Amino acid sequence: IRQATEADAPELLELIRIAMAVYARNSGIGSLLESQRETLDELLAHLHADHVLVAERRGRLIGTVRLVHGEDDMAYFSRFDVLPSLHLSGVGKRLYLAAEEWLRQQGVRCVRLHTALTNVPLVAFYESRGFRLVETKTTRGYPRGLFQKNLD
Repeated sequence: IRQATEADAPELLELIRIAMAVYARNSGIGSLLESQRETLDELLAHLHADHVLVAERRGRLIGTVRLVHGEDDMAYFSRFDVLPSLHLSGVGKRLYLAAEEWLRQQGVRCVRLHTALTNVPLVAFYESRGFRLVETKTTRGYPRGLFQKNLD
């Protein structure tokens, strides 16, 4: 697991699109997600502005997470993706632990994320790591939860 670089961008964009298509299907979401419409230029901007981690195996990207350090001691956890063929292999767990370690090193005390409430295994993954549902909205056409975890 390492920080993403500009050279990773094309492969990273493809990884996100593949993983998010499976996320959408598993969540019962019939429309394209914002993450599936992200352009290479937008991704490059995030690589410069945010902390993006990638998991790599044999020279190939197999997972990623984007950490957006917000105001004060808050951060947002997004674009958490693992190649579908490696779900339940431990890649996501290791990537999550690396992300949380980085957040703690940065002095982040609270982290938030959104996920589809219909994706029961993913909700369970987050809840097992201490996230709690703080808000539910359906403005995107599906039940989407805002989860929060205090790191202190």
